[in-house]
Amino acid sequence: MAVTAPRSPAVERRDLQAAFHTFGSVSAQLVRTFEALREQVAQLQGELAAARAGEQQLAARLAALVNGLPGGVLVLDAHGVVQEANPAAREWLGEPLEGTPFAAALARAAVGGGGGTIEHTELRSGRVVNVSRRHADAGEVVLLADVTEAHLMQKLLARQQRLLTLGELAAGLAHQIRTPLATALLYASQMALPGRGAEELTRCGERTVGSLRQLDRLVNDMLAFAQGGAARESVRLSALLEQVAQWLRPALRPGVRLTIRTQAPDLGVRANAPSLVSAVLNLATNALQASDGDLEVELLARRGGRGRAQIVVSDDGPGVPAHLRERIFEPFFTTRARGNGIGLAIVRSVLEAHGGSVVLEPSGRGAVFVMDLPAEESA
Repeated sequence: MAVTAPRSPAVERRDLQAAFHTFGSVSAQLVRTFEALREQVAQLQGELAAARAGEQQLAARLAALVNGLPGGVLVLDAHGVVQEANPAAREWLGEPLEGTPFAAALARAAVGGGGGTIEHTELRSGRVVNVSRRHADAGEVVLLADVTEAHLMQKLLARQQRLLTLGELAAGLAHQIRTPLATALLYASQMALPGRGAEELTRCGERTVGSLRQLDRLVNDMLAFAQGGAARESVRLSALLEQVAQWLRPALRPGVRLTIRTQAPDLGVRANAPSLVSAVLNLATNALQASDGDLEVELLARRGGRGRAQIVVSDDGPGVPAHLRERIFEPFFTTRARGNGIGLAIVRSVLEAHGGSVVLEPSGRGAVFVMDLPAEESA
């Protein structure tokens, strides 16, 4: 077993001094490191305080900007309940707003309980707003833009265009009126001749009345073309098609079958009901007049694309020749000897006045007219 020689006091003193020296160096280094860390902490605290102040300033500026916007801004949660709203939204939609489902708030403030289109919603105050919704985090942000002036200008422009078209049609209308007017005058003059029997007077009177009724129809058609859509209300398409059917059934001849179908019973539109009924009736009547034999006519109400409703009038008759498809909606264009050629022009005018359109879709047999309108869900 090896024996370690004892260390001399001088060696032990030297080692102890070296240990103290090392400890002092390490302690000094730790102090310097601590001071550096404390300076960094102070600097970070300053930067954090500045960042918080900047965030508060930015939040204040953002809040002032949102509150000062000329449009309405609402924040909804995942269930569609309003969490925040700026002053414009409160003014337009009314109080209370926070904690209220947005759909209920809009229905409360809108004409007809939320009626309107995807693009435009008319409020009880007379203001027309555009509603835009965007997903954000776990909810939605709703933007309400005031488009009242643009909506009024659009309506005025549409009316001016109809009146301009009406002026262009005046010469054609004069030609259309001249024939039944001349017929009425002819038979009326024959009634004034002496020696006419009762049977001949009755015949002349019936012909005169028939010509005057034709004149009345022409005038009413032109008025409908000029007015487009008047006062509007919520109209359920199933009820509208049934009303059209009530007009059509007495005029159905043997061999003609009329079918009414509705794919969505609650589907409705905001429209001037008489003018829309007249437009559908016009298309259905054209189908009846286009064929003398057996015929099946179908009136269908269905959903269209995003927020749209459609009325489809189809038949299995002879259809429309391909070379005439582009002209059938032109005023006074007709292929029938006794037609006035304004019916389909009125249909297009009525649909455009309601923010919709009408097209003749390609079909293997018969004619298929599709009327597309902004949808309004019935309560």
